[in-house]
Amino acid sequence: MAQETQPSLVEERFNQIVDEFGRFLRQTIARLCPRDQGLQFDDIEQEARLRLWRALQSETEIKNLASYLYRIAATATIDAMRRAGARHEKQLGSSGEEQDVEGNVYLLPADTSSSPERVAEQDQVIGKVADALDCLSPERRHAAGLHLQGFTTLEIAEVMNWSEPKARNLVYRGLKDLRLLLRTAGVEYEID
Repeated sequence: MAQETQPSLVEERFNQIVDEFGRFLRQTIARLCPRDQGLQFDDIEQEARLRLWRALQSETEIKNLASYLYRIAATATIDAMRRAGARHEKQLGSSGEEQDVEGNVYLLPADTSSSPERVAEQDQVIGKVADALDCLSPERRHAAGLHLQGFTTLEIAEVMNWSEPKARNLVYRGLKDLRLLLRTAGVEYEID
């Protein structure tokens, strides 16, 4: 009998969290997810919900639910980006349409300043950056990757459950290693 009650408690708690924080989870994923990698918000959200379900099933102690959900959203998004990068996928808008988080379709303006050669060059650089990131230690890779997506060291610390000085240190060292790897790969850049 106890085994029958346990799954229903997990399911009840899961549904309660999804009802209360589902929109927050989806908006977080939408904010973190780059639109040019062919990633599907729904797939990432499903993965994040699955991770939450597993945590609840294993009775993981969750102290700050919002922070925990943010971390799940961020790591699920990062993992999806890494998988897409491994497949070297790039979203190609054949019809010039894009969908927002709510599923509304809107037209994207044509970018006349990007020649095919420039786009190919950018893709090569992005590929080299992704390869260089993969060579970093896991903590430095996460810190530098989040920094390159625009996260502050405070946000990185919150997402990864680190102290801010640790996040700052890992970003600094990760970027230093990344610059060296990129220079070795022939990618030169100027910092303003």
